[in-house]
Amino acid sequence: MIIHTHISYGYVTLLDTFFKANDLTVTCTEDAPDIHNRTHTVLQYEDNSDTAYSITLMSYRHLGFENMLCDYLIRCGVHPSKISIGKIEIKRDMAELDRQWEEHRKLIGLAR
Repeated sequence: MIIHTHISYGYVTLLDTFFKANDLTVTCTEDAPDIHNRTHTVLQYEDNSDTAYSITLMSYRHLGFENMLCDYLIRCGVHPSKISIGKIEIKRDMAELDRQWEEHRKLIGLAR
């Protein structure tokens, strides 16, 4: 089963923790970026498995699988308006940022 969610891929570590705690074998992958360069989570698990049956029962209790995951994220402290936007780790080169700052300082007249 493949489920395309609206949950940001930035929360994949929290989702993995949820799946491990509930003994669910779910693979989280990243969807293609949307027009705002945000990526969402794609969940995949085997049909007719213990995971599928557990997810079905949990989904019934929580009025849907994605709703259950959103409730979990909210309990983890994620603001509901940030679930689809989320956060993405951006690897930044600090030397490059310093160089850009120095150029900007010269441009605005702060450098000597």
